[in-house]
Amino acid sequence: MKTDKYAILLNTCDSFEDCWEPFFKLFSIYWPDYEGKIYLNTEYKDFVYEGLNIIPVKGCGKHQFPKTKRATWSQCLIWALDAIDSDVVLYMQEDYFLKDFVKNETVDYYAQLIQAHNDIHCIHLTDQAMQADTTPGKYENLFLPSPHEKLPITCQAALWQKTVLRSCLRTYENAWQFEMYGSRRELSSPHNIYNVNPQIVRLGKFEIVPYIFTGIIKGRWYEEVVPLFEKHGIPIDYHKRGFVNDAPDDPISKRIKRKFQTFPVWVRYLIEKHVCKPKNR
Repeated sequence: MKTDKYAILLNTCDSFEDCWEPFFKLFSIYWPDYEGKIYLNTEYKDFVYEGLNIIPVKGCGKHQFPKTKRATWSQCLIWALDAIDSDVVLYMQEDYFLKDFVKNETVDYYAQLIQAHNDIHCIHLTDQAMQADTTPGKYENLFLPSPHEKLPITCQAALWQKTVLRSCLRTYENAWQFEMYGSRRELSSPHNIYNVNPQIVRLGKFEIVPYIFTGIIKGRWYEEVVPLFEKHGIPIDYHKRGFVNDAPDDPISKRIKRKFQTFPVWVRYLIEKHVCKPKNR
């Protein structure tokens, strides 16, 4: 593997541009000792923030994707991973607003661990990702998924071997489908997905990467961001998105449409499941 410890991949899209300024302001405050690269997974847009080494991916622009169409969530993520020159990536999203200081030495330790051991493919850094087994694994303070866990893959903050994360993706899936069907594929794969010890790392008690889970829900601001932004003088016009608690229920037509959009993805998952032979762990 390369000598770089890891790079941060901030997954986003251009329609969430209003998150970038507050995210990086909080990042500069609460993670001042991070000196690596931050790949911002934009579609076409540039972005800079003083003092941070931000590399806008601009995947759609570089791949000449027509602006009349939208590339899928997974396709954009694949383009971003292909652009990263580190073997280990810390996956985050643009609305994971930091609320306290990141334990930089702890992140470094796990990044070095995943580099040194090829059988560690992912390390979830929060107890909000998956339910961990109660039996300790091969490595100290790292736990494999509980036998009852059906979603070992999530989009919460995690260190990944870049090639493994890429192999979990399918170009036709959105984020929800990646978590759902990627996790189902993972259950018959040889990958080892670990979680940090949930008895030590606990939301509101001790967090390695303390952030709001999550700042935007269904396109609307989660109310918890308001005091955080006010504390740091971050101006936001909340009327543009509105708040989660003010969101009307989805109409039946929209829910039916969502089901129909998911159906072909489900079919492709079933075809892959029956064509590909399961691998033993």
